[in-house]
Amino acid sequence: MMADGLYDLFSKSLESLSLKPGQQLVAALGGGADSQTVLDLLMRYRRQNPQYRYLAIHLDHSFHPSSANWSLTIEQAAKAYGIETIFEPLHVPIANRQSKEAAGRERRYQRLAELTKDDAVLLLGQHRNDQIETFFLQLKRGSGPKGLSSMASIQPWTGNRRLCRPLLSVSKEQILEYAQQQSLTWIEDDTNYDTRIERNFLRHKVVPLIEERWPQFGQSVLRAAKLCAEQQQVMDELLLERLGKAQTHKSHFPLSLLENQSSAMQRALLRTWLQTMKRSLPSYEQLEQIRLQAESARKDSQLQVQCDGYCVRYFQQALWCDIVAGELPEERQIIDTDIDLGVWGKLSIPADLIAGDNRLKLTFSPTAEKLAKPGRQGRKKLKDWLKQAGVPPWLRQRRPVLELNDEYLWVASLGWFSYQTIDNIALPEPVWISSDADLYPLL
Repeated sequence: MMADGLYDLFSKSLESLSLKPGQQLVAALGGGADSQTVLDLLMRYRRQNPQYRYLAIHLDHSFHPSSANWSLTIEQAAKAYGIETIFEPLHVPIANRQSKEAAGRERRYQRLAELTKDDAVLLLGQHRNDQIETFFLQLKRGSGPKGLSSMASIQPWTGNRRLCRPLLSVSKEQILEYAQQQSLTWIEDDTNYDTRIERNFLRHKVVPLIEERWPQFGQSVLRAAKLCAEQQQVMDELLLERLGKAQTHKSHFPLSLLENQSSAMQRALLRTWLQTMKRSLPSYEQLEQIRLQAESARKDSQLQVQCDGYCVRYFQQALWCDIVAGELPEERQIIDTDIDLGVWGKLSIPADLIAGDNRLKLTFSPTAEKLAKPGRQGRKKLKDWLKQAGVPPWLRQRRPVLELNDEYLWVASLGWFSYQTIDNIALPEPVWISSDADLYPLL
């Protein structure tokens, strides 16, 4: 493919995004010829389209002893274009049983999101050969249509950001040809030839052997990936329509959706629901556990299936996706009107409650004594008041409690228990914004 042909392909890919003036176009730079080609094409595009904001980012996670020198070389080449750049080292924590490559990728994308605008388009250098390798890796893992569809040329990302892979139909050989024609600077990473790494094994040992026997096999893989993507898209549209009709909010999954459905349809609906919640998909075993427990759930069921970073629970004939946030804040005296409790939420308190000699205390440990509520008959334990208010069991200890001068004053989700007025003047109620407010808007 000639240089102009590659640029035309690149331009059409960006034009399909319906960009707005001022929108940020970001070249995510590695050291290879592919990302350097994307940067060069983007700079050609900038000359004709100055109405957008342009940025190049390189994150060095120091996996290779020469990476710091490589980063400097790439930075000098990028700055020669006159583009705004961000080059920084990246600390990558690696969890137990997590591959270094997976940890690096996860942290890299996290940092890229932090460094870019909410509507940014992140341009990646992945190409035809990468797509074929990804298909084989997904096949090895036993993936279904979604996994086998491999990488999308345009993909929604964090917030309103999008990932764009404008060279996905272009071979590595064509990219190298362009890079040589344009005298680009790139790095040859010797670890790319380490066939102990799965992708490299496919790249150097498996795919060339297959294409030697069947020259069109790579093209067939691309076509299969595209068909899988189309099938998945149709299935997603139908499942989302069915899900949307039954839900009052996306955070809960009515069990009525599972009635009179095959086990395959039940799994598909559950999987689609978790995707709409932007949660990592559970393993097949976890998903089956959720499905089977949901089928047999009763009014008093304590269904709880732990997944990666969240927990699926049962309440009032529905499943809920609950984010596990760790230990609750400790009891504390209140001296400020605005309290930031980090991952748990924020609390705003009327100034009159902390005026003078008042002793205002915040706790997340509800008392076992029975309490009366203004305007309501009878006395109940706090957990029973919360139950009556329809607060799920796992949220009842996440609702902050205010005590004024050792007397229960106010509880989030329940309101006042005493001191609604001071000197016959009605007090504004404290405001609690919990971190899970978007998950439980109905509660």
